[in-house]
Amino acid sequence: MRIALCLHISLTYGGGGEKWAWTVAKYLSRKGHQVEIFALPYTPHGRRAVDFSELVKILDGIPYRERWHHTIHSDISYMFYNPLAYLFFRCKSKKIAGIHSNVYFMPRIPPLTYGLPAILSRVMYKSMGIADLSIYDAIHIMNKAIKVRHRKVYYIPNFVDTEVYKPLINKRDKFTVLYVGRPSWQKGWDVFLTLANVMRSKYNDAEFIWVGGTSDKLNDVKGLGYVTNDHELAKLYSSAHVTVYPSRADNFPLVMVESLACGTPVLTTRIPAHLSLDLPLLYADNVYDFSQKIVNLYREWKKDPSHLISSSVRLRKAAENYDSKNVLPIFERMLKESC
Repeated sequence: MRIALCLHISLTYGGGGEKWAWTVAKYLSRKGHQVEIFALPYTPHGRRAVDFSELVKILDGIPYRERWHHTIHSDISYMFYNPLAYLFFRCKSKKIAGIHSNVYFMPRIPPLTYGLPAILSRVMYKSMGIADLSIYDAIHIMNKAIKVRHRKVYYIPNFVDTEVYKPLINKRDKFTVLYVGRPSWQKGWDVFLTLANVMRSKYNDAEFIWVGGTSDKLNDVKGLGYVTNDHELAKLYSSAHVTVYPSRADNFPLVMVESLACGTPVLTTRIPAHLSLDLPLLYADNVYDFSQKIVNLYREWKKDPSHLISSSVRLRKAAENYDSKNVLPIFERMLKESC
């Protein structure tokens, strides 16, 4: 089967959606399908976390084309949904729209710092979303909290390779709080910075680490840059005592599942996209609440360092519900049924 994966954002952006695309492409290629990836030469805020030489290594021979307009010859085209995105990808095959962005379903318009293109996409979806989605032969959603109106909707969640994401090394000697993601309003970056500032002013043996941005030290946060190697990222999750994910809006937050698979608890927000996953998460409602929960975890660790480790088996078992071995065959079946 000839499969086209079409993205309205360059793979070099290096976000969760882009990582999903190259992982799925490699899986389908191993299954004997002819896979090509097509993308637009656009990245939000001009961010390119993955350079092209690194991307070539990641794709490992899978054809990748990046331009403003594509003519595609495939048996099925899977398009990352954005209003009118199909105008950039001309094809005669059947089309599946994959909902990978949460901006269309936010309860309110995000601030301008979120990015004008994303805000305009939300406005367009609110005004023409039902008609726009009807162009597609099927819709793929990753989270049961996402509701769309269409004649054919597939619910297939995000996934994690639990053979890669697993407890690999011991916890650090210092109490370590990990943040994995972009420094954006959506991901709650401001909450993490405030949390780090508050904690570091009281406890000098706590360390705050950021993966997904620069490799500089930022106030009370140590940046490790963007980590493309899954094995290295799994070691970072494993070594942390807690992963903080104060996201304000989400589709399917892979960070949380990756962390749990490595046996590390996750402190996050109580939003529908998180609650719907039925995972053993820790919740906080504001900066003060996040601070209190982290302090409680810190005190438990000081009292008994093995306390957090003892829960790792339970956390990992919950994450196994989203193992790639279970999810990816279902995605492949969707493509075959829609072809």
